[in-house]
Amino acid sequence: MKKIYFFIIFYFLIGISVSKAQESSHPIDKYMDSCMEKDYSTAGMVKCTEEAMEMWDVELNKYYKLLIGILDENSKNELKYAETMWIKYRDSEFRNINNIYAKMEGTMYIPMYVYAKMNIVKERALKLKDYYELLTNKEPE
Repeated sequence: MKKIYFFIIFYFLIGISVSKAQESSHPIDKYMDSCMEKDYSTAGMVKCTEEAMEMWDVELNKYYKLLIGILDENSKNELKYAETMWIKYRDSEFRNINNIYAKMEGTMYIPMYVYAKMNIVKERALKLKDYYELLTNKEPE
């Protein structure tokens, strides 16, 4: 019964964090859902979410490089600065997440902790993707 409650809470949190603009499920989200369906243990959910976070980081870097490739010099410098500041934000937010979830008791919070961290990276990757698509009016090949 505890697992059912955990799944309800976990998927509720996932649903809340997905913005209206991103209603169509991204392949990384589909991968994570599929992965979790195969192993819904705490360790399985953590593994799937950590893999998804690595995939979002690859996606983030892909769009960063694509943007650097099409921006003028001034805009490149601004993007580099923004990315440096985002990395500081990410690291600070990860510390904050670590501190908050360290106070929680129960294994149900472990996947939620990893998901919170993954979502920080996902949001930035999607933001860079939005910038790229805005500037090019297309998705990358």
